[in-house]
Amino acid sequence: MQFNKKVMKTIAAIAVIMMIQSTLPDGQNKHHECCTSVSTETITSTITGFRLQQRNLPCVKAVIFYTEEGETLCTYSKLRWVKLKVQELRKLQHQKQNMNMNNTVSTPLSTTSS
Repeated sequence: MQFNKKVMKTIAAIAVIMMIQSTLPDGQNKHHECCTSVSTETITSTITGFRLQQRNLPCVKAVIFYTEEGETLCTYSKLRWVKLKVQELRKLQHQKQNMNMNNTVSTPLSTTSS
């Protein structure tokens, strides 16, 4: 009988802990991988890609650039050079997608009759 009381207390404690964690506001128990600050400095490394990040605290609005060296750089989105670089990368991305579509080989469907 004593054993069952200990087991029940342990299960109750675990349930309380899980309930408390599930009621925390979003983000309090999550690890954020985002920009929490931005730089206004020009990037001298070769930029290979980008991602736009919207403001969602603790994350700030930013353009995240990726470099050949494997860096992830958070930049202020309203800078002129940032806007131009994003336009350039989007244009290159669009051209690459068009090339892939033009290189796609289509095979005819089988038209055998039974």
